[in-house]
Amino acid sequence: MRTSRALKCLAVAMFLTVGAACSGGSSASPTSSGGAPAALSGTLRLFAYSDGFAPAYIKPFRAQYPNVNLVTSAFGNGDEAVAKMQAGFQADVVNSCVDENTLTMVQDGLYQPLDLSRIPDWKNVFPAMKTLPGVVVGGKTYMIPVDAGTAGLMYNADVIKTPPTSWTDLFNPVYKGRAAIEDNSTTAIDIGALANGITDPITMTSDQLNTVKNYLITNKSQFRTYWQSDSDITSLFKSGEVVIASGYPGNAQILQREGYNVKFVPAKEGQMLWTCGYGIQTGASNLDAAYALINWYLDWHQELFEAKTWSYQVANELVLKHAPADIIQQASLNAPYSYANAIPASPPADRQAWTQVWQEVKAA
Repeated sequence: MRTSRALKCLAVAMFLTVGAACSGGSSASPTSSGGAPAALSGTLRLFAYSDGFAPAYIKPFRAQYPNVNLVTSAFGNGDEAVAKMQAGFQADVVNSCVDENTLTMVQDGLYQPLDLSRIPDWKNVFPAMKTLPGVVVGGKTYMIPVDAGTAGLMYNADVIKTPPTSWTDLFNPVYKGRAAIEDNSTTAIDIGALANGITDPITMTSDQLNTVKNYLITNKSQFRTYWQSDSDITSLFKSGEVVIASGYPGNAQILQREGYNVKFVPAKEGQMLWTCGYGIQTGASNLDAAYALINWYLDWHQELFEAKTWSYQVANELVLKHAPADIIQQASLNAPYSYANAIPASPPADRQAWTQVWQEVKAA
């Protein structure tokens, strides 16, 4: 998750600082909308994780398309996004993650098929990312992958002297009341499964899922909170309320830049990979601007910004021609999905059952 993969969604104030050091650059890529950028106009509604329109990140798009009124709305996780859209929320461009909600959105008719002739960089997307669940369904493309990464353990190295190595460390009684887990059904249940020795969480039986539910309920007091956004988790580490949590490399890097000794490590049971991107919601009213925004996200300039700022892997192979060697290594730009013990970003077969289990855990 970009938070999840979750991702994922850093505080706006932090981005202003980061942006000064890591400019998003600008793109001269075609709009594929039938006209020059200045000719595009009207309101463009974006529904996304908040990092998708962080000020330093999105500033070049606003400058390139001065007559487009970009109206943004944020969600905290994929479940929330789907629920809101099912209830009637309407946007033009929507952010989704394959391990959270992309396939669900396609199956529920919330995404419309994309016209790939209007997305020139599609040919430059890593082939492995084109085959992820929800990206292409029934021979039609619904979501353009943009970024990816891995979930793992964040910890305060000033407090925890021996680095954690396992998801079971998150449940160590020593950290009771000072641990946190992401409020995302897929992430939380994956973690609970791996901590119980279930090596392939996505194919769990109903009995195994029930075991994980009971385990998470039994250990509920272990967690100070279930964090929902990256601003949540960074604040919890800054205040000292949390010393260990599920999280992402970008979270730890932001804290490190601000002087906090918070580190990220993968768990030995498996690295949970996420991939997020953008599609067009069924009923979108400004298609030209929607395609322009998707093309802007996929352009290598923006992909490089993501790699520098959050250490995300990215979808556009062209970034390898422009990224410094240290960034290629730091963000694993040349090897998406090549981690050892990788658990590919994929939704469970019965996503509704997982969502229900997580609701029961939180309500217990």
